[in-house]
Amino acid sequence: MNDPSACIDSLARICERFRLRNLQPQLLACTEMLRDSGVVDVAVLGQFKAGKSSFLNSLIGDDVLPVNVLPATAVITRIGCGGRERAIVHFLSGEAEEVPMGELGDYVTEQRNPNNTKRVASVEVELTSLAPFQGIRFVDTPGLGSIFAHNTRASMDWLPKVGAALVAIGMNQPLSEQDLLLLREAFKYSPEAVILLTKADLVSQRERDTIIEFTQWQLAQHTARQIPVFPFSTRPGYECLKNDVRDYLLRQVAARHEELFSKIVGHKVSALIAECRAYLFLAQTAAASAEKSRSDLRDAIGREREGVASLKEELRILTQDLKTRVRTASAERFHAHHCELTNRLRVSLWKEMGAWTGNLTKRTQAFQEWVATALEGDLGRTVGTTFP
Repeated sequence: MNDPSACIDSLARICERFRLRNLQPQLLACTEMLRDSGVVDVAVLGQFKAGKSSFLNSLIGDDVLPVNVLPATAVITRIGCGGRERAIVHFLSGEAEEVPMGELGDYVTEQRNPNNTKRVASVEVELTSLAPFQGIRFVDTPGLGSIFAHNTRASMDWLPKVGAALVAIGMNQPLSEQDLLLLREAFKYSPEAVILLTKADLVSQRERDTIIEFTQWQLAQHTARQIPVFPFSTRPGYECLKNDVRDYLLRQVAARHEELFSKIVGHKVSALIAECRAYLFLAQTAAASAEKSRSDLRDAIGREREGVASLKEELRILTQDLKTRVRTASAERFHAHHCELTNRLRVSLWKEMGAWTGNLTKRTQAFQEWVATALEGDLGRTVGTTFP
């Protein structure tokens, strides 16, 4: 990869254009790593109380990081080499403040900064004693899986920035499903990982060898990688274990930090490209599916319109047929009763006419009254009989 910066800029434009918000943490991690000019972050990851802070204090040779019987670390803490010893607190507001080393616990521990009420983003610690580790920076992360869910979230949110991963696992609880999940997640952002089996003093030498062999076998089964495994203990008498880890970090990480930096940047950018491609493929598939759905809907609407037009024509024909039938039936019923009604009225008229006296006007009035009465009575009886 000739120019990672240009590649990241192109990916940023693609993510902005297609609104791939989920890739922003990885983009930011790549940008920050390039800005750090070759410094490799060696993150100590793991479940709570796995001994991460104790390991770093032992490696540094001083109790810089707070350690407690309860879950202690609550804020991401970076420890690297500096011209003088100092601690800089970076707040979520964007402000930064240098604080005395002795007050570090006021900002990074759950007990003295519960739920991160002080709104700390991260803490930078610089130590002159880390001069042999030039080019790398250790990162103490909050433990995973404790009752403090925000600690787990802080570590997982920071994970895209990992350079190399030291996954701390207690020797008494080797390689749980959660540890494997964490390791797989770390490999998404870095090609470099080491397993640190802490609390090695809790088991015998024979048990330790068995656990190491079992852990290596499990790692090969689940990750298909050869991952270095180091036992470790902070107890007196186990200095040889600490020296093994220290020598590995000096030879394989610090001495090769420039080579590792390029390798890690390439890994991060490649992973980002792969995820970007996957998102775009999903978007393309969804768009094609949506277009097919719209096409199917248009076809269905067209068929429905044709069906409605056909139904209208059928209703028109049916209505016309009903009109014809009603007209015919009405005419038949009318003619069936016409002659009978006419004869009956004629007979009634002859009977009534004999009683009419007076001039033409009176007889006409009498006729009109008879007609109204006769028609009302006869027609009413006829209708009532014919149409019950």
